[in-house]
Amino acid sequence: MKPIEKTLTKKLAVVLVLKLAVLLALWWGFVREQRVTLDADRVAAQFLQPIATPAEGAKP
Repeated sequence: MKPIEKTLTKKLAVVLVLKLAVLLALWWGFVREQRVTLDADRVAAQFLQPIATPAEGAKP
């Protein structure tokens, strides 16, 4: 590898590590404590909704 390619690779690696650290910090600060409670009846109702069909003569 040429010296320029080595420095570019190092800079890209540093940027990727910093980006990952920022994303992890944001997740840790804002998302980690969030919880979603699921109710079996609500999930079943969501999945078993009838599919809406277009009226006759209507273009899709």
